[in-house]
Amino acid sequence: MMTYAQELLAEGRAEGEAKGRAESETRKQIEMVEGLLRAGVTWKVIEAAAGLDAAGFEALKAQSRGSGS
Repeated sequence: MMTYAQELLAEGRAEGEAKGRAESETRKQIEMVEGLLRAGVTWKVIEAAAGLDAAGFEALKAQSRGSGS
């Protein structure tokens, strides 16, 4: 049986791990789009493949910077 403090620690750890995974996925998506742009892929193709347009990409990058990454 866990104490209340142990439950809180476990909950915090789980939340931290989930946030870390989400931030990692965001970084991977940003890196992928940047790589496609460097390779000369058009936004039309990126949007079709990744579902992300230029405005959405900029918002994703701003969100990533705001999360401390």
